[in-house]
Amino acid sequence: MITRRPLLLAAATLPLAAPAIAQAPRPARWVIPFPPGGAADAIGRLWADAVTSTTGQPVVIENRGGANGVLGVQQVVQAPPDGFTLGVFSIAFFTALPIMMARPPYDPVRDLAPVVQLVTSTVMCCVTAERARERGWADFASLIAWAKRPGNRLTKGSAGNGSAAHLLIATIARRTGAEIEHVPYRGGAPALNDLISGNIDMVFDFMPALMPHVASGRLVALAVGSNARSPLMPEVPGLGEFASLGIGDLDMQSWNALTAPGATPAPVQAEIAAAIRRSLAAPELDRRLRAAGLIPVITEGPAETRAKIAADAPRWREMVETSGARIE
Repeated sequence: MITRRPLLLAAATLPLAAPAIAQAPRPARWVIPFPPGGAADAIGRLWADAVTSTTGQPVVIENRGGANGVLGVQQVVQAPPDGFTLGVFSIAFFTALPIMMARPPYDPVRDLAPVVQLVTSTVMCCVTAERARERGWADFASLIAWAKRPGNRLTKGSAGNGSAAHLLIATIARRTGAEIEHVPYRGGAPALNDLISGNIDMVFDFMPALMPHVASGRLVALAVGSNARSPLMPEVPGLGEFASLGIGDLDMQSWNALTAPGATPAPVQAEIAAAIRRSLAAPELDRRLRAAGLIPVITEGPAETRAKIAADAPRWREMVETSGARIE
């Protein structure tokens, strides 16, 4: 998704850089580290359409799920640093995931180049309307109260070990004493399917995949993971409204960055960031993102994106430590 000028510049400095193709632009490959249907997939596809419509650069989405998203990260880490292979990675891949792994297979500072932030979002707690009626889950407080009663156990699905939802619910369980069993999946879509099928009780996942089911009445939203209510669904309470549960200041908000291999030259990274900023002019992009539960937030470029990761890292480290979550 880079233009001829920076690509030629990259070719002059990197033997691995691909030659420019004047007649038919070489498609860029964006790796989504989860199966289709989840939040990361929605982010990648919406932005890919916008980039293609505003720059003419074809973008192919590749879903590479597995190993808590690490397989997708490795696809990007091992790709030629020419700007044609990029990943749509959440802040957790730069902060929480490497801490949770005994032997992380990548170094987020050395192996990844977070080029530009795309969106910010928060997770949302949802249960089926049927189970909410059966068990009296009128709000998030009643859900936790039910999970604290002797003999009750709440099963909660997430996109995988180390995901934002995993860290959040593990922290809530530890701080409240609620009996919550974490059930990891290979992405948010399989977890959602099992929730709707009645195989698990609850999901805490990002809003894009959940909002249509809440609108249809199939699911009930009990809380969003940020302290304050989300402007996208202002009728749903934020976790800050449940201070009496003893959960403390969690404010779980996540964001995704378009990410290149670590050795990608600075001029190529800058051109990618510029293309993303231009793509904001794509018709309907802002509306489609917000309708999917995503708020577009674009950083100036790689330096600002890295600074944002550094600023957010202490909160994520604290969540990992408080939750006690680990990945074997």
